[in-house]
Amino acid sequence: MKRYMIVCLMSVAVVLTATASDMAERLSQLPGVVSVSQIAGGQFLEKYVLQFRQLRDPVGHPADTATFLQRVIVGHVSTDSMVVLHTHGYNAADHTKRITVRDELAEIFGCNNIFVEHRYFGTSCPADTNWNEVTTANAAYDMHQIVSALKTIYAGPWISNGGSKDGITATLYSMYYPHDVDVAVPYVAPFCLTQADRRIIPFLQTVGTQQKRDRIRNWQLETLRRRETLQPRVQHYADSLKMTFIVPFDMIYDYCVLDYDFGIWMRGISEDSIPLTDADDDAFYRHFLAYANPDMFDRTHMNHQTYYVQSAKELGNYAYDLTDFSYLLSSATLHTKNYLPPLYLPEGDWDFSYTDTTRTRVMDFLRTTDCKLLFIYGETDTWTAFAIDDPDSPTINNPENIKKYVLPGGCHYSKIRQFDQQTQEQILSTIRSWVGK
Repeated sequence: MKRYMIVCLMSVAVVLTATASDMAERLSQLPGVVSVSQIAGGQFLEKYVLQFRQLRDPVGHPADTATFLQRVIVGHVSTDSMVVLHTHGYNAADHTKRITVRDELAEIFGCNNIFVEHRYFGTSCPADTNWNEVTTANAAYDMHQIVSALKTIYAGPWISNGGSKDGITATLYSMYYPHDVDVAVPYVAPFCLTQADRRIIPFLQTVGTQQKRDRIRNWQLETLRRRETLQPRVQHYADSLKMTFIVPFDMIYDYCVLDYDFGIWMRGISEDSIPLTDADDDAFYRHFLAYANPDMFDRTHMNHQTYYVQSAKELGNYAYDLTDFSYLLSSATLHTKNYLPPLYLPEGDWDFSYTDTTRTRVMDFLRTTDCKLLFIYGETDTWTAFAIDDPDSPTINNPENIKKYVLPGGCHYSKIRQFDQQTQEQILSTIRSWVGK
């Protein structure tokens, strides 16, 4: 009996090894793939890191043959299974360390999960960055090449999804290539109208409870009033970590405070964690580093700079209301009309002027498309100020193939599984009907 079990186990091992080798070989033969590395599978049968060779400016200058390598993670379950495509925004998660990473929908449906790192994020960067090549059209082209190749292996239904910028990308991918995936499920995807969209201002004036809004505002005002004692400590902290900035630290301190309310609501931080105005400087300092840290402006480690380039050129961003704070702000802040260049954008002779072409096109797309999209938002997430309109509104008018769900009390990390059971079933039933499952 013991010998029989050993033989069976050895047979299973041989089958699994052969399967893994076969999949690696199939992936390596795909057009554009230059390397395939197998990593720990986590919740998947097998898992691979692929490097795709992509054109640097395929839409802007299609005749240019310059290329870069783009990282793709393939979480493999079965070639017959559905595929959930994560249109990663900032970088593909480090799957060699976080082996349990899996999208919510891939977990719910028990299917394949593919993660695509965007151009000029993470490791998917050329050595000599040309910011003119960072466009939504080029990013969608990247996705199209990858999906077209992988569809020769995975023939089942495809769902694209992603949160925040990833959600914007899932939407834009459907806009540029409307037949590549069967369904798009963007989570918390904002669609700003300008470089400084002022819709955030009335949102912040009404979101949540008056008590929490007052507590947030009081912390901001008190932190500016305590500039003389707090700012040197924050600056010393930044210096100790060798952070670099191209504007006076007065301005960095101001924007840390100005951005605070946006971040608190976005992350769903409890008001009980916010120091009251009679708390000591140490409490304010600790809270400052936890929720208003200057590292977001650190030029040495600005991992999200590509996002801000896209915000400046195509995607837009949110505005700040200085009205209640103007008498406490530095002159550098008061005299800066456009905050993106000094705080976030790369230095050099680049044209980062905003064009509303993409915004206009996506709004037209949402109004007229027959693509199937289901949007998830959080009620108190500040990015919800820039959510799509309701599907039955005149600006959308696609209630059958565009759905929108807002999680009560939800923040920027809102998920389908956080809705009540009835709404969850409604959401998943819609998705299943769309993919034929």
